[in-house]
Amino acid sequence: MVRKLIGKAALAVAVAGAMATMAGAPATVAAASPGRTSTPPPVTQVSVQDIRVPVPGQQPVPAYLVRSAGVLKPGSQAGILFLHWLGQIHSDRTEFLAEAIQLAPRGAVSLLPQGVFPWRVAPSGKPADVTAIKQQLAVFQACLNWLISNSDVSASRIAVVGHDYGAMYGALLANSDPRVHAAVLATPDATWGHWFVKYWLGFTGSRAARYKALFTSLQPVRHVARLGSHELFQWAGQDIFVSASVRKRFAAAAPQSPVDFFPRSDHQLTTAAQIARDKFLATELGLSG
Repeated sequence: MVRKLIGKAALAVAVAGAMATMAGAPATVAAASPGRTSTPPPVTQVSVQDIRVPVPGQQPVPAYLVRSAGVLKPGSQAGILFLHWLGQIHSDRTEFLAEAIQLAPRGAVSLLPQGVFPWRVAPSGKPADVTAIKQQLAVFQACLNWLISNSDVSASRIAVVGHDYGAMYGALLANSDPRVHAAVLATPDATWGHWFVKYWLGFTGSRAARYKALFTSLQPVRHVARLGSHELFQWAGQDIFVSASVRKRFAAAAPQSPVDFFPRSDHQLTTAAQIARDKFLATELGLSG
């Protein structure tokens, strides 16, 4: 076991060190409690485990499990499934790791699985891409089931948080599973085919239209109505990947859902989005601090 005592300002450095040395064993870091004080803040030991979550009919998925260290009272923790983006930095399950460590002392158990399609397997331009989405969704569903089955987690305090492609899968998952109480969807696209065609396939005309039509029943914008005010959208004003028309489509599909808009942020978003997101999660899930 790796144990590191850190201050809040050094959290990202400590996370990187822990991940480099844990080699599959639990790592324990210390997270400062939120808020500014004139005296040194208390620290809470946080366990970060590199695990493999079983998936029926598929290979186990690598994931980080983040929770307060030690014995926890059964059902005392909220559960958060974090689904990462495909981007320039932390384009894997580490994207939300520092955030999950900060939330653990506030009463959250977080699971951060690794995505494969389209993160590591590119779209083929064939109907098999629909199957690939369904298989990836089944992986994330298995991760959600595993998280909820954790004895420390309250099944009535479950959230899904996703960014970019993670948010697109998060929309499908949160809308279909009634156990999900809240969701945060950051900068998703409304449809699967748009980004697949534009950034991988280069299809045009009728060929592009036929391909995009394959995903009709799976379009994220068609799967955001259930949660209403318990679903937060986060958008960026300088986003070159998500247009205003996409934002309007989601607003029309989920008119009761609150929206965070960051006019100076790009698609990656910033710390301001994390602060707003965590405030929303604290209210929805009853987190402390």
